[in-house]
Amino acid sequence: MKINVDMTKKVNDTFDSIEAIQEVKVSPFFKENVMHKIRMASEDIQETTYLWFTPKLQLATLVCVVVLNMMAFNNLKETTYDKNVSSFAESYGLSTTIESTLLK
Repeated sequence: MKINVDMTKKVNDTFDSIEAIQEVKVSPFFKENVMHKIRMASEDIQETTYLWFTPKLQLATLVCVVVLNMMAFNNLKETTYDKNVSSFAESYGLSTTIESTLLK
């Protein structure tokens, strides 16, 4: 029964604390000020994301891709297919080299 009495006391204390809550005086323009700040913050975010898709950045990216492709193509022209195949075979131990042995 002591547990029931403690619980009743806790419930009554909770209700008493609820009754002690007073009304808060808020400025009539509080909501408008908060909404204005939220709108300004979202506009800042939109402006920064827009900067990633500007034509200048797209052109710079295109130029970088074209230059890298040209460098790769020129490098590919300089090396030959046979050279690439032989280096691949040597690195994986697939090359067949002729070795002379004493016992034939």
